[in-house]
Amino acid sequence: MKQLKITLLAVSICLLLIPLKGTEIYVLNSVSRTLSRIDTETGIVNNTFAQLGLTPNLMDMDDNNIYVVCSGDNAIQVISRSTGTHLNFLPVAASSNPYDVLKVGDYLYVTGLFTNKLYKISLLTNNVVSSLTVGEAPEGICTDGSRLYVCNTGGYQYNYAYSSISVIDLDSFSVIETIPVWTNPQFACIFGNYLHIACTGNWNNISGKIDIINLEDFSLTQRLDLGGHPGNIWINSLGIAYVGEGMSNALYSYNAHTFEIYHSYQNPMNYNAFMVAGNQDILALLNQDWTSNSTITVYDYDFNLLSTYMVGISSTDLMVSPSVSSLEDECNIVPRLKIYPNPYSSGKEIHFSAKITSSSQLYLYNIRGQLVYKTQLKETSPIILPQTLSPGIYLYRIIQETKNDYGKLLIEN
Repeated sequence: MKQLKITLLAVSICLLLIPLKGTEIYVLNSVSRTLSRIDTETGIVNNTFAQLGLTPNLMDMDDNNIYVVCSGDNAIQVISRSTGTHLNFLPVAASSNPYDVLKVGDYLYVTGLFTNKLYKISLLTNNVVSSLTVGEAPEGICTDGSRLYVCNTGGYQYNYAYSSISVIDLDSFSVIETIPVWTNPQFACIFGNYLHIACTGNWNNISGKIDIINLEDFSLTQRLDLGGHPGNIWINSLGIAYVGEGMSNALYSYNAHTFEIYHSYQNPMNYNAFMVAGNQDILALLNQDWTSNSTITVYDYDFNLLSTYMVGISSTDLMVSPSVSSLEDECNIVPRLKIYPNPYSSGKEIHFSAKITSSSQLYLYNIRGQLVYKTQLKETSPIILPQTLSPGIYLYRIIQETKNDYGKLLIEN
């Protein structure tokens, strides 16, 4: 515990280098069929920010819109992030029971729990343009910018015997690898060169674990025996992983660099967290209640309680994001090392305003504070960012030896 407290203190000090205020928290309320919006700067909670379709489950968002999986409608509902206005229903497939959604570029990728498929929806034409058979009963999905990783739970009817990860090349939209994993993988995220997978177990006599996959060769690097029923994983930018508990609303943690377990089912952190999300400043925990109002508790990285908010009934997902306007206002650090052109257009070369050393690294974070791209920089060679990065505002971090430079990068269409 003492070691974790020291680590968290270092995290909080480092993250104050870029103060991000005006954080928004969005919460899906499944039984209430509403989307809650919390403004942590003003403390205002709007529990009817948007009315949702049937059985809202999970969501993704960009600068402008929120994309909600409405499993009962077999559709994705598009909602304006600024006003909560309903913009569109995008049909997936009949009886597909869509589960999770991920936006990459001009496309939404949606898992079909009942059809064992991954659907590709164009946001230009608002329809499914392709589908792909993956594993048994797919749920969670994430990306490293060039590949998708789909969590195939293995099927309740088979006691999750066919648990795997489908690796999909974004350019060809084809399965290039199938990775066997522990029982019932439901959520995954990427940190560095590793895929971290929350395998929940079979909700009975098989407990959950975290499988960590090396993305260079898709080998199993580590299997962390957290026990219990691990839910989603959120890893802050310095590598502390927080894991929600799918049944008992506990909170687990481990070091994503060294894979050392700090808190497991045997010694959980004393916080209620069905799901967890965060950004550079805060950690938000969802305490789910199936029959009455769920609660969101917000902490800093020393785990000082900042606020508690009541939201809707049976909340199933939350997302934390600094608002776009706050990024414009608050990211006012003048970097010694600047990126240009800025705004940046897809396919162009990135250059720098000063000499780059061969040991320098570039990190790019989206508005949710999640690392979306990193690369080694070379002294004389410009770089071209992946075309899969969506238009919007990003924060960049350039590390040169012991120096860090931060700034804002706008990516245009």
